[in-house]
Amino acid sequence: MVKIIEKPLSVNPLKKGSIMGAITAFLGMHRVMPLVHGAQGCMAFTKNFLTQHYREVTPMQSTAVFDIATIIGDDSNLHEGIANVIDKQKPDFIGLVTTGMTEVRGDDIKGSLIRFREKYPQYDSTPVVPVACPDFKGDAETGYGAACAATLSLLIEPAVRTDYRTRRMVNILAGMHLTAGDIDWMKRVFEGFGLDVIVYPDLSASMGGQVNHFYGLPEEGTSIDTIKKMGHADFSIVVGGCMEASADILLERCTVPYKKFDSLTGIEASDELVSWLMDYTGKQAPGWLRIQRQRAVDALLDAHFSFSGKSFSIAGEPDLLYGLGNYLTKEMGIRLETAVTTARHGMFENLPADNIIMGDLEDLEDYSKVSDFIIASSNAIPMCHRAHKPLYRVGYPVKDYLGHFHRTFIGYYGAMMLAFDIGNICMTLDIERSGH
Repeated sequence: MVKIIEKPLSVNPLKKGSIMGAITAFLGMHRVMPLVHGAQGCMAFTKNFLTQHYREVTPMQSTAVFDIATIIGDDSNLHEGIANVIDKQKPDFIGLVTTGMTEVRGDDIKGSLIRFREKYPQYDSTPVVPVACPDFKGDAETGYGAACAATLSLLIEPAVRTDYRTRRMVNILAGMHLTAGDIDWMKRVFEGFGLDVIVYPDLSASMGGQVNHFYGLPEEGTSIDTIKKMGHADFSIVVGGCMEASADILLERCTVPYKKFDSLTGIEASDELVSWLMDYTGKQAPGWLRIQRQRAVDALLDAHFSFSGKSFSIAGEPDLLYGLGNYLTKEMGIRLETAVTTARHGMFENLPADNIIMGDLEDLEDYSKVSDFIIASSNAIPMCHRAHKPLYRVGYPVKDYLGHFHRTFIGYYGAMMLAFDIGNICMTLDIERSGH
């Protein structure tokens, strides 16, 4: 049963605003400038947050709306901000992200963009994708999914598929919870079955450290030309509930069918993906993938003694929460005491938890008294120190560990590594409690 904790304020915040999610999505696209329409602090906080997490350059700009402009409510800051970005950065397109301030003010963004086009016809060749991201609605995954859907809605031209003979091109609509390691694993699997893939958005390429020079725009992510090709794909794979709206756009406009995977974490979820690929391509799984599965099963066998009698609590966005919670409870057999999440979407309500709470990290601390360990972001470190509980770091932000974004949590390899990681935490607890 989901508990809604009514509070006048968030005491120890867990939720990240939809602004952060939308900007994260745009960072996974090639030469796209995220432009935050609001006060400069909205952009500065997000930039600092994401830079600490990725440890990479995180380009973004702000329209820097100030108090007088807020009261008057004209278009000048927005129009000048767009014009300056196009003049100086020359992006392939702009991701225009609104904020709580401009949403509460009631800005007519679509109307303002029409007026911008009339005023600056010389910039007609640069698309601007508006995304509504009020702080008081949804969470980071909501904003991430909204930015991806808005981009497709603007750039994808309606088309009717008439030829499915090749069946080679597949879109992978990658949820926000996926790391560079996760995306790399999926690319290798699909290529192992002889498929060409478009990953959208591709944060593994843009924020994975492979760009070896300073850049003023995100590079190596999904390009505008590649995004336009997504309507000609033969199939789409959706990873995470927040990307389903993007898949619906491709289905409705270009008749590209899709299959949604609520999670790819764990052996059972990985089996479902590999079985689908075998059916879709008519090919057997590559030998290296079979070996990975054997090793994942062996890892669970090696670690299962340490899982006995253990319990945990977890906090995070719905897609992340469900994938990890489902694997640890169903396949590792660890009891889930409390799950705390940030928005009401996805499959998290199906988790076998004693408590499922829409709340913050204070709720996690209050409702995880018997948990042996905690799964959450680096923001839970003070809480875990007070409770003397180990923290397994996942989600956003992880700013006190190097290499987190390159770890793999999905697929057989991710299942193996999670079994070892959680098994090591549990073994350490047993050793400490026995006094040896």
